[in-house]
Amino acid sequence: MNWIKVQLLIGLMVLCCAVTAFAEDNYPVAWGPSGATFGPSGLSMPAGKFAVGGNLVFGDSNGLWRNSKRLNGNTKGTKINEIFKLRYGIWDGLDVRVSIPVYNVHLDKTNTSDKNLYGVGDTTVLLHQRLLNQRDGDPLSVAFDLGPVFPTGTVSEHSSDLAGNAAWGVMGGIGATYFLYANRFDTEVNYATFAEGGHDYKKGDRFRWNLSYAYALNDNWDIGAESSIETYAESEKNGQMQNDASFEWYAGPKVAYKYKPWGTFAGLTLKAPINRWYQGTKACSDDYRVEFKLIKTFDLGSLFD
Repeated sequence: MNWIKVQLLIGLMVLCCAVTAFAEDNYPVAWGPSGATFGPSGLSMPAGKFAVGGNLVFGDSNGLWRNSKRLNGNTKGTKINEIFKLRYGIWDGLDVRVSIPVYNVHLDKTNTSDKNLYGVGDTTVLLHQRLLNQRDGDPLSVAFDLGPVFPTGTVSEHSSDLAGNAAWGVMGGIGATYFLYANRFDTEVNYATFAEGGHDYKKGDRFRWNLSYAYALNDNWDIGAESSIETYAESEKNGQMQNDASFEWYAGPKVAYKYKPWGTFAGLTLKAPINRWYQGTKACSDDYRVEFKLIKTFDLGSLFD
């Protein structure tokens, strides 16, 4: 079943590419990725431009997982998470972006009482420096990210340590973007490591690899597909390893809408699990995810002209 999903995803991307085989020079430009964990890949924010918005993510799960198997249907989970995002172009090729997660998770347990998790996660602030620019004649656009994770997370009996437990961290990554006629390809990898925070808990190191393809149907609409892989190393609590390393790969189709006169962009992605593995027992492993992104840009002027 997993291989069938992979074939369908590859088929969708090949079909979209084939549409542009005889594209004319006057082609529309596709907007960027819409996934919640995706950054700007290889592109940079124009100097003086300010973007505000974020992602709304809905996830639904049924049952407890261990390794790559569902153990039972004892726990059902519903997630409605928000990620508030800000981004500003400091000067040509360098911008800064801020990501603040807010989470709401309800666990409906069959054998025990229900549980609600909610709060604010730790805040990530990244500098994004472009190294190569396809518009300037380079083969593709490439940029790297580097910045701290600030301990802004809620720590209470209803908080999620995985979402953020008021712990410091650092994150770095690199991304690339390539345009071919009305096609756009994006990829990025990043790595984050964390110190110990509240509840005597130290989150395991996290690795992400994202892929995105988009085809601009016209100046307003795009279609495409996105893939996200995320792994966590084992966490520690009170100095003891928790046997909770994990691997998740989700992918699916997307659609985006662009209205340039207002500087407004929106994207909708539906993802299903391609593969998932959990070292320990895992509740609330999403059977599907719906991710919505809305961004509005403003021209504030550059502070470094």
